[in-house]
Amino acid sequence: MEKPVAAIEFGSKKLKLVVGYELKGQVYVLYALTKPYGHAIEAGSFVEPEKVVGSVKDIKDIVDASVKLKLTISEALLSLPPYGLEIFQNSQIVTVMSEENRIANFDIRNLYALIRNGASGLSEQLSLVNIVPEQFILDRGRSFVRPPIGESSRTLTVSAKVHMMPGKIINDYANTLTAGGIQLKRGFVAPHAAADLIATDPNMPKDYFLVDIGSNITTVSLVGGSCLFSSRYFEWGGDRITEKIIENFNINEADAEKYKIMYGIDKREMNFKAPVCKVDDGQGNVVKHYTDELNTIIKGELDIFLKDLNATIDTILKTYDYDSTYRNMPMILVGGGSRLFGLIEYITPKVQSDTVLAYYPKSLGARNATFTNCLGMILANSKTPNVYDESHPRVGQLTREEKK
Repeated sequence: MEKPVAAIEFGSKKLKLVVGYELKGQVYVLYALTKPYGHAIEAGSFVEPEKVVGSVKDIKDIVDASVKLKLTISEALLSLPPYGLEIFQNSQIVTVMSEENRIANFDIRNLYALIRNGASGLSEQLSLVNIVPEQFILDRGRSFVRPPIGESSRTLTVSAKVHMMPGKIINDYANTLTAGGIQLKRGFVAPHAAADLIATDPNMPKDYFLVDIGSNITTVSLVGGSCLFSSRYFEWGGDRITEKIIENFNINEADAEKYKIMYGIDKREMNFKAPVCKVDDGQGNVVKHYTDELNTIIKGELDIFLKDLNATIDTILKTYDYDSTYRNMPMILVGGGSRLFGLIEYITPKVQSDTVLAYYPKSLGARNATFTNCLGMILANSKTPNVYDESHPRVGQLTREEKK
């Protein structure tokens, strides 16, 4: 069993934390939570960083009497939004150094060092996020998905994807985490982590468009063979619907969010017409709002979403000059915004994808779609161990309170 590791994601309005471990290709959750801090991040920019830092400080030491859990987090995996992400293909070869030609961590470090050194010359504006090995090749054509430690070979070749992003975004996210008292163990690009998690579900396709619908931003990624190839984003999220409900129904944010979640796009045929809500117009008159009004508001915002979504997919495919049939690849929705009732039925006829699916995590204790990226990071960290910090503890202390 892997030692527990903490994974953190800074959403636009809330921090997400999952503590768990990987066992036989699945993620097992010890603890998960979300901590709202308001609209503090906007498209990768921290508009109110002190709120996010405060949330990090609050989760550094957790005492949950309901599950008799004490948790101290000293370092964590960190999800990075793919803003400005560039992915490069790289291949390197080294001579195995041991006398018995047995591959050791030292050889893996040499390979990574070659890739890292090469990445530094690719762009002055971009910094390395992660090296994602796809295949390790040994003598006689033998290949492995994971580092072949202990195998015998004169040479070792790796084919890997190199994830690079603007250094400012990486530094801002990392510095915010460390300012809260938690050290950065490792960063992962969010859609890469999500794709790794989705790959564990045999019912999900291997080639698809990954659409992560957040509260303010939607990220669209191209995934082929369960591997991330490209990501783009546009400014639209579930809050756009909430804001329109507030505006049209003249109600507060909490109620607007409640009705959005409760009804979604409601197609139910009723023998009677019950109002969604009743409000005072300020002059003593009661105004009733019905599901058909709510449906019109939601569909209007979703039409804007669909326009941006289709345009973003077109942009991604033009970059890769793919055959037009790739436009019909399945679409998988993740993120909190993907849970809107009636969403899939409404958008399926309006996109070119043959099928539209919503992915929900299967890990007990974190089955909410908002935890997808955190769960994926725990899995990705296990699949491609960071050879530079093997000796570091992953979670400071994890104990159960004694019964009194």
